[in-house]
Amino acid sequence: MNDLRRWRPTVSVVIPMYQAGPWIAETLASVASQTYPIHECVVVDDGSTDDGPAIVRSFASTSTLDIRLVSQENGGVSAARNRGLDLVSGELVALLDADDLWLPTKIQRQVDLLEASGAAICFSGFAQFETATRRVHGVVSYRNAQRALRRWLALEGSGLCLASSGLIRRDALDRVRRFDPRVSICEDLEFTVRICRVGPMAVDPSIQVGYRSHDRQAHRVLEGVATNTAVLFDEVLTFEEFSPAFARRCRAGLDAYVGYGMLASSRWRPGMTHLWAAFRRDPVRLVTIPLIGSARRFLRGARARRFCGPWPPVGREAPGAR
Repeated sequence: MNDLRRWRPTVSVVIPMYQAGPWIAETLASVASQTYPIHECVVVDDGSTDDGPAIVRSFASTSTLDIRLVSQENGGVSAARNRGLDLVSGELVALLDADDLWLPTKIQRQVDLLEASGAAICFSGFAQFETATRRVHGVVSYRNAQRALRRWLALEGSGLCLASSGLIRRDALDRVRRFDPRVSICEDLEFTVRICRVGPMAVDPSIQVGYRSHDRQAHRVLEGVATNTAVLFDEVLTFEEFSPAFARRCRAGLDAYVGYGMLASSRWRPGMTHLWAAFRRDPVRLVTIPLIGSARRFLRGARARRFCGPWPPVGREAPGAR
């Protein structure tokens, strides 16, 4: 019992919210259902015009969870997260997007992992599910976080889902600047690269997060992906841990990814412009990006078939890493 009392850090949750009325109540319910006590949950309304703020207030009025709603003019998800980070006081901070969900054991498992590993930040696996049907169509799980991060940067991996799976030590947060307000689509990748320079990463490979797929997600807009990721590359690929060859690989991969996506939607001229830029930087990426993308989709789908059901999993343990 003394050991339990000595290691019982407070956990704060930060949720940026914009036009999330259809999902925010279920998201808050997943926070309230955690087996580990949540110290506070701050929801930052980033200028929503829907019923999301009213739903948060209604949920807070009947919940034992300490929920605070703060509002600001629309400034993007990075600005909203920064506002929340400035307001919370927990020794550990968990991020959660307003349309994603946690399993009840998510925070408990990550607190135990941080205690055992001494890491600055930890992640978990996640399942991608359709909003309407709840069908899980992709499962992302990994064990080597550093390798997963480099693949994320090179557009060869599915990402670490910092925005909803990350649990971060407060002292690590205080050693880096906040989210970059210039970046509103891949802001979690840029932030992850910087915070991982402060301390090691840890991974719980089990699936603890449900990542909701819907047509309002910003990463579906290719122009935004191109612009935001280019800003990110300008910021982080100058770090000494990334070689010039890796930087060229990343930039060529971005051009190939965006170019093929534009061709698929019949935007021929801008698509060919991006593909030509990829060819000039690293022509091999014109072949590897579609091949890796196909393999990644196959693996996510194969894991989803093993998942055997909709989100959330009921009456069974969430699957782990391969």
